[in-house]
Amino acid sequence: MLNLLKEFNMIKRGLIVLVLAALVAGGVFAQKNTITVDLGPTIVGAAFGAVGKMIGEEGFNTSGFGIGAQYEFQPFEKVSFAGRFAYLGLGVGYTEKDNSGFEAKLNMDLNSFSIEGHARFYPFGETFFLDGMAGYGRLMANMSGQVIVEEYGVSKRESVSLSPARNYIKLGAKLGWRITFGRSGSGFTFEPSAGYYFGIGMGNTIGKQLADHIGNDIDEGDISGFDDAFGLLEKFILIGGPRVSLAFGWRF
Repeated sequence: MLNLLKEFNMIKRGLIVLVLAALVAGGVFAQKNTITVDLGPTIVGAAFGAVGKMIGEEGFNTSGFGIGAQYEFQPFEKVSFAGRFAYLGLGVGYTEKDNSGFEAKLNMDLNSFSIEGHARFYPFGETFFLDGMAGYGRLMANMSGQVIVEEYGVSKRESVSLSPARNYIKLGAKLGWRITFGRSGSGFTFEPSAGYYFGIGMGNTIGKQLADHIGNDIDEGDISGFDDAFGLLEKFILIGGPRVSLAFGWRF
């Protein structure tokens, strides 16, 4: 029994030494904090907003806005952890009318946001980093339309409004560079990065929800085409796809 107690005390002392060694090793590197604002989503939103002007079709317009914000905590020289929030909103409007009194209006607003957890590895201790991400995303579509038909001097109106939404699990990775303009690794920071994100959708697609809402009032082929087009927006712009980040902030 006495020998067992001695062995237990030796193991306990050994664990204490390992913990202290880890704390000392981590303490050699001064902990750093970085707060950044990402203009990557802002550029995407502005580019989408310019699409309507480029097409130049009367009655057709687009708009967009996005922003991202991140807090990074770096307890070790080569490893850091970060939390990030991102928002991207796109809008499409279309109006058609003629001299007979017919007028049709369609507005669609797509709003996506995500809450992400990031782990970064700095293989050389500074500048270059590998970033892995796991998070949650939500996409909300607000659609409204109205048709006005004038018959025998009487205007008839038909309106529709619906707001389907979908949740996602997000996964992704990026490569980037952190450039700090200051002494001792503190000061103004610029972080360009690029990577790819994936979105795993939960529940029915936006197109399927639209079909369930409308029922038999629209052709199934039209819904399928809409669902395919909307799926491209989900995969490559709103939720997943290539990601370019241009982040500016302060490291301290």
